[in-house]
Amino acid sequence: MKGTYFLKIAAIGVGLTLASCSDLLDVQPRASIDSVTALTTEDAINAAVNGIYDRLQSTFLYGRDLIAIPEALADNGRATNKSGRLNAEYQNQVGAHFAHWQTSYLAINQANLVLDALPKVDKMTQANKDFVEAQALFIRGLIYFELMRAYAYEPSVELTQVSKGGVPILKSGVIDATQIKLEGRASLNEVYDFIYSDLTSSIAKFTSSGRTATAAFANKTAAQALFSRVALYRGDWTNSAKYATDAMATGSIGRFQTTANYVASWRSANQPESIFEIQYQTNENIGVNTSLQTTYTTLVASGDRTRTGGFGDLVPTRALLDLFESEKDASGATIPDVRRQMYELGTAGRGTAEIECTKFLGRSGQVNLDNIPVIRVSEMYLNRAEALARSGNAAGALADLNIIRNRAGLPTIVNLTGTSLINEILKQRRLELAFEGHRFFDLKRLGLDIVKAAPVQSLSYSDFRILANIPVREIQANANLKQNAGY
Repeated sequence: MKGTYFLKIAAIGVGLTLASCSDLLDVQPRASIDSVTALTTEDAINAAVNGIYDRLQSTFLYGRDLIAIPEALADNGRATNKSGRLNAEYQNQVGAHFAHWQTSYLAINQANLVLDALPKVDKMTQANKDFVEAQALFIRGLIYFELMRAYAYEPSVELTQVSKGGVPILKSGVIDATQIKLEGRASLNEVYDFIYSDLTSSIAKFTSSGRTATAAFANKTAAQALFSRVALYRGDWTNSAKYATDAMATGSIGRFQTTANYVASWRSANQPESIFEIQYQTNENIGVNTSLQTTYTTLVASGDRTRTGGFGDLVPTRALLDLFESEKDASGATIPDVRRQMYELGTAGRGTAEIECTKFLGRSGQVNLDNIPVIRVSEMYLNRAEALARSGNAAGALADLNIIRNRAGLPTIVNLTGTSLINEILKQRRLELAFEGHRFFDLKRLGLDIVKAAPVQSLSYSDFRILANIPVREIQANANLKQNAGY
């Protein structure tokens, strides 16, 4: 991804019973560094940080699963069975869920090793140390949050009769099996407090580092934006609104796009709205079997139905498409929504042509090589709108809501309050962030059922399949670790 050589060290997450310890953190280095002396120089520290970014590219994380599976599990996406991928997730079959437990704890261990070693590194300026620490804290907080979203309930809608708590908190890195701590699951609030602490410290360290923000790396604005998202999930409306405001105040990254350039923004190499995104180099093409392009569309280029590229494994449901066309003018005609232009008819090269999502059509025409926006500025308007609405500030919520609506080409709404206002915010959130990995998590954090069209069965929030199953090998290796109910 970004570095020239990476760390090859032994590492174990939570009693991981994987092949050999020496292979667990092999990040495909061009040259390896001995584990004993690896993290004693600035170059080695920077290489190790680059290795963490590489981990985020994994198919189990942002390479595909954290973006596509939430759409399949929920009511935005429908599996086409053109390759067989995502069919089980679409049907909410037992065990067909997120599977990033191991990959996540490997990333956390990498971050912990960097944080453990950093104070001992000589000949490194304090500003550079602060920048490295800020990145590691951000990524650790991000990954703990992703674990919580998949494997635990949110505090405000916890089903206490079946909940097993949060996830294990590991604060120090390990380099061999003798250092493994078989931790149990912390409480929901303990994990959220830990994430808050990481992000608060990350923001402070980014500030003291004095570094200019870029969306390709963790940055201060991204830490603020992530804090807003985490707080929203926790039901902490004050902090969600505050940190959304802070993130939008930066101005240097995450530039809100106009109606005129909205579609073009999804065709550029770097999404201009990105506050934090996962970037891929040309030699890191994720391939035709697992990239988001092949997952979402058969098209190679917008409007070109003569060439078939991917499979189009997951396409928008009729309910989602209808929602884009749900607003009418005084004459009863549909008001065009610019976001609907991101969905177009694919090719018949893999079977029946379907309306497909083209948000990840390819980076400037390079197939299967799209950078992945993890957080973009439009979400901040929606976070703040919801937080303000739930806090009783209808005027402030309406202002943010109308920014999103007006950019989509929809008219301004006035005099909307209470539940009606919140429902409209959630509707716009669904439309704006569709196929970006939010829908399942939004339904889950709100304690809502997943309604699907027949013959697929809907899924009640009380169903155990709302939570992912922890890998069996983890449960077998760690008596302190409790499996989620139903598995």
